Amino acid sequence: MRMLLVVRDGRAKDRFLKELSALGAECDVARTSEELLAATRHTRYNGVLFDVPTIVRAKDIDRKLLHSLAEIYPSARLKHDPATDAIFALGTDAGPGSRDGLSVFVAACRDFLPRGLRRGERVDVNLPAVLWRTPPKGDGGERTATLNLSYLGCFVFTAEDWAMSDPAWVVFPDVTPEPVRARVAWREPWGQRRAIPGVGLAFLEIPEVLYKELKMLGCEPVDFEVASGCKAL
Repeated sequence: MRMLLVVRDGRAKDRFLKELSALGAECDVARTSEELLAATRHTRYNGVLFDVPTIVRAKDIDRKLLHSLAEIYPSARLKHDPATDAIFALGTDAGPGSRDGLSVFVAACRDFLPRGLRRGERVDVNLPAVLWRTPPKGDGGERTATLNLSYLGCFVFTAEDWAMSDPAWVVFPDVTPEPVRARVAWREPWGQRRAIPGVGLAFLEIPEVLYKELKMLGCEPVDFEVASGCKAL
């Protein structure tokens, strides 16, 4: 069973993770809207947990996204009492706020079929690409290819070390010499079993000729869609 926890780094996060592990639940942590979207697109979850101080104070987390997650998944709100180190959980599936709320919630999530969050479908296509870390000048860049494409992004094979939010430029030589400005929205590092290494790039702009090519390939405009690597189920 796998849970998604929305919480900032700190003592509360460590306490939540320790308790969830003791209850037999694996857990991923999301601190921002970007991390939330990436996690829910690439992993199936049994439930979502929200740290109350995080969702109240964090201005960079989309409230509409939090509401959508609460509608799709079993969810509960958590509070950590630093004085007693106790955890209180409140929610439809957690019962009244109490020290037993988290265990009640985890038990209820075991019957929920794990699911991910996806709006729209990507198109699996291997399009030649040249990946750059800086604006292209002359020859150079990493010759590679896409695994999939959408109007908002693509997943490109690479074994190089990239970080989330790194700027990138990608050229599709079979389509246009004009570089497409992008940023890294997802990364799959080399060496992970059953996963193809690479980066999911979110397009920051699309040349008209590439837009037309994507349409010919069967892409459809969708909201909040970022391409991801191919993972085995």
